[in-house]
Amino acid sequence: MQLNLTKRSRRLLYLFLSADIAFIIVHLIHVYTPFAESYHYSIEADRGYGELFQYLKEYWIVIILGLLAFKKRSILYLSWSLLFFYVLLDDAIQIHEQLGMRLSDVFAFSPKFNLRAIDFGELLVSATVGLFFLIIISTAYRFGDRISKNSSRTLIVLLLALALFGIIVDMLHQAIAIPALHPLIGLLEDGGEHVIMSIIACFVFLLPDRMNYPASQESEVSKFPSFAGRDF
Repeated sequence: MQLNLTKRSRRLLYLFLSADIAFIIVHLIHVYTPFAESYHYSIEADRGYGELFQYLKEYWIVIILGLLAFKKRSILYLSWSLLFFYVLLDDAIQIHEQLGMRLSDVFAFSPKFNLRAIDFGELLVSATVGLFFLIIISTAYRFGDRISKNSSRTLIVLLLALALFGIIVDMLHQAIAIPALHPLIGLLEDGGEHVIMSIIACFVFLLPDRMNYPASQESEVSKFPSFAGRDF
C-alpha cells in the first residue's frame, strides 16, 4: 500500500495514530508495571478506554458513509455504512462471540489445533457475515459512480487488513500455547485493529472533500492511498 497524503489528510491520520499509540503505551504500562492496574487500561478490555475510542471511530465511519449514501443516493455507500454498523455492534455487544457459542453447541464442534469449540463457531459466524456483505457490496458496486467504486476498492483492501488482525491473529492468539507470548499477540491483535480502523476513519473522513473537486483535480487534491499504481 502506497500512501500519498495531502497536508490535511496527513495531520488527520497523525491525530488518530497518536491516540492509538497513547492507548498502546498505557496498555503496556498496565501489563508490565504495577501502575494503571484497572482492567479498563488494557487495550484488550471490552468497553475499556481504548475500546471506547474504537467505538467512536466506527460510529463516525457509519455516520459519514450513511450521510454520503443519503446525499448521493448511493446504495454502495449505504452497504458500506451497514457493514461498519455491524462491526460497531459486534465490538460493542460481541455478536460473533455469542452466536459462535451457540453454533458450537448446535454443530457440536470439537476443540482442535489448540482452538476451542467456540472458536470454530466464531469463524463460522464471521465467514457467513463476510459472505453476506460481500454479496451486498459486490451487487451495489455495479450501480456505483467512479468515486464510490474507487473508494470501495480501497475500503476492501483496508477491511482485509482489519480481518487479518481481528480474525487470523485472534485465532493465533488462541492456538499458540505459549503463555509468555499471549500479551504480545493480544497487543498485536488489538493494536493492529486500532491502527487499521484509524486509517479507515481518516480515509472516510476525507471522502466528502473528494466529491467537491472535478476529476482533473481529484488526484492532486484528495488522493489518499493508491494500490497497484492506481490513485484513489
